[in-house]
This record gives sequence, C-alpha cells and structure tokens, in this order.
Amino acid sequence: MKTSSIPILSFVLLSAAPLLADTPAVPQAPPTSTPAATATAKEAIPSADSLVNQSLSLLINIQQTLAATQDKESADKAAKTLEGIQKDIKHFQDLMNKLSDAEQEKAFDLLEKMEERGKRLEESCKQEGKRLVKADFYNSTALKDVMNNSDELSEFIEQDEEEGRPASGGDEQDEE
Repeated sequence: MKTSSIPILSFVLLSAAPLLADTPAVPQAPPTSTPAATATAKEAIPSADSLVNQSLSLLINIQQTLAATQDKESADKAAKTLEGIQKDIKHFQDLMNKLSDAEQEKAFDLLEKMEERGKRLEESCKQEGKRLVKADFYNSTALKDVMNNSDELSEFIEQDEEEGRPASGGDEQDEE
C-alpha cells in the first residue's frame, strides 16, 4: 500500500480499500440501518479518477465548513454538516472497497499526483481546527464532540507536541 506522503484524510479515505484487498470479495448485503447503504448496492462503482476527485471535494467541504464557523449558531450548524460529511466518507470508503486492485492502485497514483493540493487543503483544515479549539468551539458541545470523536476529523484539531496537548476545548484555553 502506498502511503508515503498522501495527505492524512485522503489516506484515511483510501486506506480501507487496500486492507481489504487480501480478503476474498464476498458480496455482502447492505446494512438495513441506512438508506444510503441500500442505494450504494444498486449504483455503479465510480472510476478511480472520480473517487480521487471526491476525496478532494470532501476535504474542500470540511475546510469550508470549518472556515464558516464563527459563532455558536454556525458551530452547531457545522456539527450537523460534518456529521453528514462523515456519512459521505463512509460511503466513499464503501465504493473504494469495491474497486479492483488495479483501480485502487490507480487511485493511489492519482492522489500522489495531487499531493500538494491535498496538503494545502489539509493545512488549511488544521489552521481552522486550531482556531476553533482556541475559540473553545464557540461553546458548541455538538461541534466539539464531532471534532474530537471522529477519526477523520480529530486530525485537524490535534496540536503539535510543542504547542501542548491534543485539543480538548477546555482547561488550557486562554479566557478572553
């Protein structure tokens, strides 16, 4: 599996596919809990090119959502939007898992070609995440929960070791 310098979220999005490549492809019934999962079983599997574009679109959506958060109301709205994006990520991963090994490899190659753009987007997301931590998520418990409890999103609020502990939105924040 290629992981050299693929941006974090793109890697997360694509990482499930190669892990499952060693297991035999056994058709599975979609979970009955979500209508989106049922729709996935009926839809065509997009190309690797399309999925790579989707991964960048997901990053752009996350960045725009975080950037638009300026107060408690927009923070609560962002939490709902990010929950929807998490569902999109899961859907995306399901589609990636259905690609052939050759298409998965092509997706990784395409991601490497778009590495700089992905890194810029992720850095922007991290900057927005730091801003939200500093603002204590504008007192939005929902946003704090979704950011702290999501494998895909928590990467954007973790602080560097020299800056302090991982973001909790609590005790070590300066009061303004």
